[in-house]
Amino acid sequence: MSDGLVLRPLGAADFAEARVVADGWFGRPVGLTMHRLFFDQLGPTGLRAASVADPDLMLGVLLGFASVADPALAYIHFVMVDPQARGTGVARALYHEFGQRMFAGGCRRVRTLAAPTNGRSLRFHESLGFVGTFASQYVGPGQDRIVFERALPFAPPA
Repeated sequence: MSDGLVLRPLGAADFAEARVVADGWFGRPVGLTMHRLFFDQLGPTGLRAASVADPDLMLGVLLGFASVADPALAYIHFVMVDPQARGTGVARALYHEFGQRMFAGGCRRVRTLAAPTNGRSLRFHESLGFVGTFASQYVGPGQDRIVFERALPFAPPA
């Protein structure tokens, strides 16, 4: 638990709630980016954030896992935060908790992606100590990405 937040592993039952709010929180359809399998099969490595004052109200979700191909690598696939809670440390708390859990499980690095046009995401990841590398057509034609990576563990949140 982070200051003022309840962070817990995701479960299959969290999918329906996340699905209801995702498109609105992103301002566009997120489609299969937030696939049900992350909740059903990989849920325990992902996280759900809520406030201590209202633990039933979802404030954020992180979908991530330890790589099977590279056991020292953790991967963050998807993060979303309620627009009303942005800038309050929810995403930072999710990243820190995920990083601590993955480090305890043997991961020594964490990787994630961002669109090169998403300035808010680029600045956020850089503020957490990620180093990004531009990758042309990383997820398909015309789909460039910044591949961010950093060592684990994260420093304790400020």
